[in-house]
Amino acid sequence: MNAWKLLFAVPIAAAFAMTPQDPPTNDTSVADVVVVRTISELQYTPLNGASVSVPARNVVEVRLLEDRGEHIRLELVYENGDYSLQTVQGFHLLHNGTGTREVRLVRGASTRMRFPRLP
Repeated sequence: MNAWKLLFAVPIAAAFAMTPQDPPTNDTSVADVVVVRTISELQYTPLNGASVSVPARNVVEVRLLEDRGEHIRLELVYENGDYSLQTVQGFHLLHNGTGTREVRLVRGASTRMRFPRLP
């Protein structure tokens, strides 16, 4: 009976460990700028030059990390808990399409990333 408790506890703990975390609050010198906008689509161009389109219905938050040199770093947090970090040349927020949604747009530093904490 104890083996079953152990088998069920490990996947549940791993699932909680991989959820996006709030940025650390110990860095008081940098404050995030947060805006909520209604968008229909996010388009970005990665370093390879191929345009990528992400429907807004899937995205909860887009974080722009400013202190990463000459390229733009975008963190995308999806509704289902998925996470993506992209280094891009540029991006577009489109408002006039189907399937609009309110999305948090955050401008901040890489020290305040939402990257999931690993155990």
